[in-house]
Amino acid sequence: MLNEKEFYDYVKRHILEYVGDAEKKTARVQKLFKNNQVVMAALSIGREEEHLQPVLYLEPYYQRYCRGRDLTEILEQISCAYEECNLGFALEEERLTDYSYIRNYLFYRVVHYEKNRDLLEVCPHDRVEDLAVTYRWIAYRNRDGMASALIRKYDLEMWGIDAEQMKKEARRNTEKMFPAVIKRIENIVPVRIEEGRIPLYVLSNSDYMNGASAMLYDKILYDFAERMEQNLYVLPSSIHEVILLREEDAGDISELSWMVKDTNRRVVNPEEILSDHVYYYDRREDRIRIADGPGWTGML
Repeated sequence: MLNEKEFYDYVKRHILEYVGDAEKKTARVQKLFKNNQVVMAALSIGREEEHLQPVLYLEPYYQRYCRGRDLTEILEQISCAYEECNLGFALEEERLTDYSYIRNYLFYRVVHYEKNRDLLEVCPHDRVEDLAVTYRWIAYRNRDGMASALIRKYDLEMWGIDAEQMKKEARRNTEKMFPAVIKRIENIVPVRIEEGRIPLYVLSNSDYMNGASAMLYDKILYDFAERMEQNLYVLPSSIHEVILLREEDAGDISELSWMVKDTNRRVVNPEEILSDHVYYYDRREDRIRIADGPGWTGML
């Protein structure tokens, strides 16, 4: 049986046998840094002159191999996934330098600050408590997901714009492209809710991807808190969503903090962890802060 490195090498050597139009294409497997400094093996297939290529993360396929799936079957699955991904990846490379095009696809994402500190040194970002707001642009998006690229400082130089202009357009786009959604948790998670149980609300976006960013949308927490007629506690479930809890229902904050930390350790994928902290939202100040931390930090 192949170990993980041997599996990735095998895929690299043989995947082109299963890919259509493979002439002059090269398969590469490289390590990519994901959110929270998680490193994953990624496969790209393309011609040497192509600088922009979709990638497939190979760890899920290695797990299938470890569960007994045949290598031939797995290579066929990787090939099918590549073909589907490649069909949606129709971006012309000259668009990369065309800010008049890129500006329409800018958006922002919220991540943990300390866990991404090294990467943030080369990226325009904003700090909100223990979080960082990073900026990205969408290479393609379809019903199965999307591919996006992190904006770095040298991108701004290439486009000839300043960070504030880019951030302003990204903030405007994000709320339009990924409108906020707030639902009772039982309408999302298929669990039986006992009568009298504390109501929990999930805040995300319409794609339920990178939806924790919605807590920074203009007036989203304010309007919900006004409807509830009280302040809120915000529990970071992952980078994809947060849970909203009315202040009167919060109880012991240390228990909420323990619950967030325990969920992060046992349930959430490492690259999807947002924070171990619970946040408090004050509707009169329209401010969010770490619930047990000093001071306040303004919203975007």
